[in-house]
Parts: sequence; C-alpha cells; structure tokens
Amino acid sequence: MNIETIIREYGSYIYNYALKLSCHPVDAQDLAQETFIKAWKNIESLKEESALKSWLTSICYHEFLMRLRAENSRKEELIENFEILEKQGSYVQELTSRPEDEIIVAEEIRKLQNGCFLAMVRKLTLNQRIVFSLVDMYGMKAEEVADLLDTTILATKGLLYRARMNIDSFFSGHCNLLDINNPCSCESWISFSENRNKIQQETRKLLNHLDYKANNYHFDLEVRKKILYLYANMPQEKPEDEWYQMVISALK
Repeated sequence: MNIETIIREYGSYIYNYALKLSCHPVDAQDLAQETFIKAWKNIESLKEESALKSWLTSICYHEFLMRLRAENSRKEELIENFEILEKQGSYVQELTSRPEDEIIVAEEIRKLQNGCFLAMVRKLTLNQRIVFSLVDMYGMKAEEVADLLDTTILATKGLLYRARMNIDSFFSGHCNLLDINNPCSCESWISFSENRNKIQQETRKLLNHLDYKANNYHFDLEVRKKILYLYANMPQEKPEDEWYQMVISALK
C-alpha cells in the first residue's frame, strides 16, 4: 500500500476523529500525524486491507490515551464508578431526529457551534468525552466503544448517559437555538469571533467540569433531540494541504 494514498484517503477522517477526542485543532494535527507514522512503521502487521480504517482508528485512540497519561499535569479521571454507571446505562435512549426537529443554520454559524460544542465536550470526564464523541459524532456502536475502553457495555451506556445529561444541562440553559430566551446566541459571536478557536478559549473559562446534578437538570426529550442533531451534523474539518505534505515528508 502506498502511504501517500493512505494519508490522502484517510487524512481527514483521522484528523476529525483526533479532533473530537482532543478537542483542539493543533493537538489533533499532532495526534493524526503520529497515527500515520506508527501505522506506516507497523503496516506489515495489517493482515487485511479492508480493516485499514478501523486499524487506523484504534492506533489514533490508543495514541491519544498514551499522551494523556504521559501528561503529569493532567488531572482528568480515567476511571469512574462502573457500578453506578451500569445502573444509569438503562436510561440511554437512541433517538432519530425528525425533519421538524432539525435546526438548520448558516454555514458560518455551524462552524461556531462546532467550536462551542468541542469546548463543552472537553469539560466532560475523559471517558465520558470518548464515549459521547465516538457514539454521537461518529456513530460507533456502544459495544465497539466498550471494547476500546475495555469495560462492559452497561458501563459504557452509563458513561454515555451521564455525558449526554451534562451536555443537555449546559446547552438547555445557555444555547439560544434551544431556547430563544437563553443568553447566548451564535449571531452575537460572529461580530467579534473569526474562528472557532476563540469560541473554545472563551467557553473554557466558564466552568471546570459539567455536572447536570449540580444544576438540578431533568431529562428533556426535545432538548436531547436537538442537541444530538446539532452534534451529529457538525461540519467535518479538513487539515491544511501543508499538513498532508508534512506527514508524507516525515515518513520518507
């Protein structure tokens, strides 16, 4: 297999995957680059070419975890109470948005939303962020994510439940698209924000971690539908052309 072909075909996918895990564009570029470097060094271990995408995904995920654990200053939780999570897992619902539930907005607003969501997802615990991003953004099955986390399917569903409740709780009280009476509005960001990085920087200052229980938030089906639609339809980002050439050069 030609490495240039692999990078061109899967570069955007791995970059977006890394972006949803790391919640930061620069970190995502580094993570994606290292993924392809490790993949190329171990390409002979890939037995079936049809498994290339899932193989790259697994390398990216484990590289992400390794980097987190290597950062001694990072205090995010890697382990949660799985007994509690398994009890909560039964409350997870899979929803399909109907046309009347969909929120259609301008492309520039969608990009701002992407930055806003990434900033908020970063406030989840590590395992919540992984499960929420992979299931609700990438459409992976809970069983597949459970294998990645090396835990039970019920515990994974519990993580997904808590992650969704935390995100729902925050956006239901802040996002103008969910309720016109909320203080935040995408249009207001456009007047002074030129890219999503500024949105991320501002929203990261709002709180340390999301906790729906502290806000006495109760499940709202309409809020859940709208948030899942928005998150599942975030615009896919593409690395700069220079990034592709930089990775290819690093492998030669």
